[in-house]
Amino acid sequence: MGKIKSAISLALITVLLAGLCFMCTAVFPHGTENIKMFNNFVAMTEKDPKLGNELPGAYVASDGRRYIGGGYTAVYYPEGVISAQEYTDNLAGLRDVLEHTDPSDKSYADKQSAVDDYAERYTPYTEGNSTVYFETEKVCGEDGEVTEEFKTEFAGALAQLRARVEGLHLSGASVSVRDGYTVEVLMPTYQGTNSTIAYALNTMAYTGTFSMGYGSDADSATKLELEEGESISSYIKSAQARSNTNGNYVELRFTDKGRRLISGWTSGAADSAVTLFFYVGDNAVISLSAQEHINQKTLYVNSSSYDQLAATVVAETIDSSLNAGKTELAFTLGEVVREGASFGDLALILLCVGVGVLLLAELVFFFVKFRGIGLANLYTMLIYLSLMILLVWAIPFLHIGVETFLAIALGGALLAVCNYVTYESAKKEYALGKTMTSSVKAGYKRCFFAVFDVHIALALLAFIAYFISFTELAAFAFTFGLAAVLSGLCTLAVSRFHWAAFMSFAKDKGKFCNFKRVEADDE
Repeated sequence: MGKIKSAISLALITVLLAGLCFMCTAVFPHGTENIKMFNNFVAMTEKDPKLGNELPGAYVASDGRRYIGGGYTAVYYPEGVISAQEYTDNLAGLRDVLEHTDPSDKSYADKQSAVDDYAERYTPYTEGNSTVYFETEKVCGEDGEVTEEFKTEFAGALAQLRARVEGLHLSGASVSVRDGYTVEVLMPTYQGTNSTIAYALNTMAYTGTFSMGYGSDADSATKLELEEGESISSYIKSAQARSNTNGNYVELRFTDKGRRLISGWTSGAADSAVTLFFYVGDNAVISLSAQEHINQKTLYVNSSSYDQLAATVVAETIDSSLNAGKTELAFTLGEVVREGASFGDLALILLCVGVGVLLLAELVFFFVKFRGIGLANLYTMLIYLSLMILLVWAIPFLHIGVETFLAIALGGALLAVCNYVTYESAKKEYALGKTMTSSVKAGYKRCFFAVFDVHIALALLAFIAYFISFTELAAFAFTFGLAAVLSGLCTLAVSRFHWAAFMSFAKDKGKFCNFKRVEADDE
């Protein structure tokens, strides 16, 4: 490869690498009216809450908070479903009242009936190792099976909840169904979010369609009544969380019809304050006291209690309800458990430091052993790591955890070993008296099939393991499969290209690569 082509190629690759490294590591605020954080791929990738990260300035969320590990696990029970613990406690309470009542008492029969009725009112449902209780009339049909109507209602409410959690854009937040018909939500812990978590978990439980009203209180307010065939989207377009230097707020955007409605409701606000209420289902998520006539298409609702997470929760709860179906199935927030970072408060940082130390040791070894070829190895390794981080970020079911760190590190070790093998192979050819170009070609040709077969075999084994395994092992297997494929491409193509490009600038190619000829013995 000529010097000019090599210079152009290396310049383009260097710019690409700089961009990838920037996107993988940079974190900084931007904007003035709506302050946001530019996050790197690592920050935006879902992280295992078992990994703590207490050091300041690392892995900053979109609202400026740091991920510190651990989180809150909350269980939501749909209307008509209760936990086995609640069923047992309620039934025990009724029986306790009965036991402390004299059988001759007139109320004894009523209390006995209450115990029997409660026991017959619920049907146990077991899935896996967990049991919940269904309120038979609400959930089950005459055959004792869950009705299709309830399944549809549950699916609609679940979709709303998923949309809200996804809209928070909190790395590590997740929604999963357990016990068949209960929902588990994991909210990761970020610096400053603890005070908002309870509010967020309660608000996200509100299900149903969006509606509006006005009056003196939320229960007696006059609500908007839609005409037949009309939807709430005729009045309101969207809700969105906003923030600036003055605080956090919820932006409500109305249609012309919605603007006229609000204008009519607040026409006398200058003489007597009017309170506007915005509901999701039967729950008022926003109450706004209007002191003057409102005649605009956008309302900005601020509250001293809003941090950005709280504002985002309100906005997402409203927005996900605007286009919701007719499901009115309500969720009840059950048990909430705070789980710390079980691998330690500094686990994520220590993992990064550990991988960094290994990478630095590998790079130093190659520069000492092969001098200039160490540059080819450096560029190749940076491309490998950047692309692996990008893949973990881009693939939804992958997350940053011990298993993915291990898979990426093993893939990097495989790349380093194969680079060493190919460099040594070329070194032996050069020692026999061949030119550098011929030595490189012969060296790669000698070990091509061995390197190719190893990578293909490891990738196939990893992907097979992914399809037959579960949870963390599946994440490790899939990530290592990707790492094996990428390592093979980098060894056989990327590293060789970089070697040729850097070597084109060397006058003494043998000295540049730290290759030596074998001295012939004199007879």
